Amino acid sequence: MAKRIKMPTIKPEKRQEWLKRTEKGETAPQIAETDDVDVRTVRKHINLARIEIDVQQARSIVLKEALEGHYRDLIDTVRSIQSLITAESPVSMEKDVPLVSGLKQHMPRSPLWENLRKWNRTLADIAELEAKIPSDIQKKVERDERLKAIPSQEGNGVITATVDVLVHQVKQWSRGAEGLILKRDFHEEKAGENTISLRYGFSHFGEINREYIEVIKSAIREHETNMKKSEDYLDLEDLVGRQSRLAYNIRDIITTILLRRIVPGKCKYCPL
Repeated sequence: MAKRIKMPTIKPEKRQEWLKRTEKGETAPQIAETDDVDVRTVRKHINLARIEIDVQQARSIVLKEALEGHYRDLIDTVRSIQSLITAESPVSMEKDVPLVSGLKQHMPRSPLWENLRKWNRTLADIAELEAKIPSDIQKKVERDERLKAIPSQEGNGVITATVDVLVHQVKQWSRGAEGLILKRDFHEEKAGENTISLRYGFSHFGEINREYIEVIKSAIREHETNMKKSEDYLDLEDLVGRQSRLAYNIRDIITTILLRRIVPGKCKYCPL
């Protein structure tokens, strides 16, 4: 029985070398003769080298697409945060929100997270105060003997209309808006022989006897002045100012991320 000849072990580096030599014009027989290897072995490993390159290129394409998709998801998450800030809504940072969690792993030391934590707390404090203030206004207006004594036909009634106006004013003033102005927005329209249909901005007081008009104006003016000096209003004004500063800081950080178009670092959702 003839002795079986053991084929030489060809390393990946060697077959890649052979492939490059064929690309430069050298034939398989020439390589076989130069390297003292069977020509069939040379041809086999040149084919393997081509397959390896194809696989590597395919993997590179898949990896590139996966990375692009991952970064797209993260950038979309950043844009979602931006939209929530614009809408003055809280931003969930819980671990069960995968992409936010992933973004935090990419940028664990970013000031974004502390700013968002303060943002959520500030919104909660504002909501709590804005829920409390109308009730306080209602109680104060209902105790006003001047307004309680005024009869009203149709409309919302003097008490309800005054409360609505003051709640509106608080929201406007605390956000830096002008609000309603008595000299400009207080409207009187003749209704009956001695009655006036009264409106202050959007709020209708109904049909009021003329003799009560100055009483109503005086009461509203006094309530507006006192409201601006109240502790709750001043606290609300401070909170809204803090919210505005936080929104500016968060938008500044987000703008930098969006313009870079890529998020530094890694997370457990990264393709690599």
